[in-house]
Amino acid sequence: MKTSRLTFVTVILALSPITAYALPTMFQHANTMNVSPDIPAASGKVKFGKANNGNTSIDLMVKYLADPQKLQPPEAIYVVWVSADKDSPAQNVGALMVDDHRKGTLKTVTPLHTFQLFVTAEASGQVQTPTGTRLIWTEHVTN
Repeated sequence: MKTSRLTFVTVILALSPITAYALPTMFQHANTMNVSPDIPAASGKVKFGKANNGNTSIDLMVKYLADPQKLQPPEAIYVVWVSADKDSPAQNVGALMVDDHRKGTLKTVTPLHTFQLFVTAEASGQVQTPTGTRLIWTEHVTN
């Protein structure tokens, strides 16, 4: 009886679309990001994974991030960037929206497998080149 019940649960989990999404991210390790002294209270963590299409998934979470309009110089929004290396042009992968509790998240993907991930404060979420300094950053390296 226990064997059949265990088999039934295993089959249900294996067929569940939620399991297909949740299991890969369940075992990912969150990397702590570097933070600029310009925003010392902030913290950031990011989980990297492999998306179904071979891209790298990015799950970014930040806390205690100041309103960008209170920075010096004031800006409108935080933007997340990826760059293959320090000499390659950065690609805007999305605006990082921060709530009233100073928390923000961004989930996205990139075709890059080894890259730098960083956040800047910008005048617009549509900018194509970072103009602000790196406020939060890390590097993702695949073997």
